[in-house]
Amino acid sequence: MDPSRELRPVVRFLAALEEEKIRYMLIGMSAAIVQGVMESTLDIDLWIDLPARQYMRLQNLARKQGGAMGATTVTYLEDGTPLNFVFEVDGLGSFAQEFRHTKSLPFQGRETPVLKLERILKSKEFIRRDKDLPHIIQIKGLLKCRKEKAPAPAPAPRRPRTSRRKLK
Repeated sequence: MDPSRELRPVVRFLAALEEEKIRYMLIGMSAAIVQGVMESTLDIDLWIDLPARQYMRLQNLARKQGGAMGATTVTYLEDGTPLNFVFEVDGLGSFAQEFRHTKSLPFQGRETPVLKLERILKSKEFIRRDKDLPHIIQIKGLLKCRKEKAPAPAPAPRRPRTSRRKLK
């Protein structure tokens, strides 16, 4: 048996994206959960660095992994996990601009670029769908807790005083 078949379908798909040199980042509530937000979600949202018209490249990759097309930008992986392909995120900059706001975190046992909470929050506040409202509260709450727990910045070191007497 192919050893890669033992990996979770989402891990195999992420590896396939990397083999194809397709940049991506984890976004949405999956990304928020990875960063500590206490929520649940049924799907995985990936922001893909491709033009939307190339969605079939992603669908073909998913099919090779045993997935099935659900819609133009949705595939169901071999285990039934819905995977959403996003090509533009409302309220945020381009993929290249936002990629600077990612951090590498473990997701399903694989280091994955994950959009930071502050950026997820910005997008959800911009869109303000009904389903996002409780998520906004959860994300804000976690960010507030982290800010309150953060150690105070160390005071700047003092410079030694020098004498300013005029020499005669």
